[in-house]
Amino acid sequence: MSLSVTRILEDPRLNGVYRLDSPSDRLPVLDGRVLTDKEGLLAALGWALEFPDYYGANWDALEECLTDMSWRPGPIALHIEHADALDPELLHTLMDIFMDAADAWHEEGRPCSLFLSGLKNTDLPTASPD
Repeated sequence: MSLSVTRILEDPRLNGVYRLDSPSDRLPVLDGRVLTDKEGLLAALGWALEFPDYYGANWDALEECLTDMSWRPGPIALHIEHADALDPELLHTLMDIFMDAADAWHEEGRPCSLFLSGLKNTDLPTASPD
């Protein structure tokens, strides 16, 4: 079963991490091929999600900013193309942090999802572009 990005971004009950096979113009996009290390990944996440200047570009700061987002209204969403190019350990940690944030925002009624493309053999639910 595939859900549309629009539906996911409108319903906090659908918060989570999704596989996206085609781009959607509703999402900010990062290219996993240029996110070659933890520092680069965390910096790019801060930029793409418009984190404040005090963002410390570490895993704890990412989690804190993702679960705050008071400076930015609306759904919290990001698409990482070529996610298969990310170091598997970094990807796993990123997915865990996003899932924790997605769960927290579900309780608050705010959509929060990470969309990944380029992954093969994954058990992630699938999203379709609009």
